[in-house]
Amino acid sequence: MDGFRKVVEINLISLMACATKFHGLLRDARGALIIVSSTAAYHSTMGNPAYNASKTGAVGLTRTLAEAWAEDGIRVNGIAPGLVDTKMTKVTTANPKRLEGALQRIPLKRLGTPQDMAGAALFLASPLSSYIIGQTIVVDGGLIL
Repeated sequence: MDGFRKVVEINLISLMACATKFHGLLRDARGALIIVSSTAAYHSTMGNPAYNASKTGAVGLTRTLAEAWAEDGIRVNGIAPGLVDTKMTKVTTANPKRLEGALQRIPLKRLGTPQDMAGAALFLASPLSSYIIGQTIVVDGGLIL
């Protein structure tokens, strides 16, 4: 339970803490808040229930804050990355056999990049998404299709 609590604290409670800390600035700027979840929110993650619960919670938080804060002029949306080549995913990407297996499950046959995630976040922060709230865009190269 200690490990579970720690992961939920980091991956979910910290999101709410940051959101509430910046609510006033977002309201004054009529800004956009983008919450980062994971594709893990949309499927089982055997052996890692805390990660799954926290990322699923982030998707719910996105919807709930979007509805609550719309009247303040704040647009809340999210992104759910799939497998992105970062330090945190080296356990998979640095192992040729694991990497090959992962790539076979991704229709685009490549890992995501931080730039891929930034593109989705920039769209959600821009006026191009001015009528979108409460949505979490899956950015995964088709992994969870």
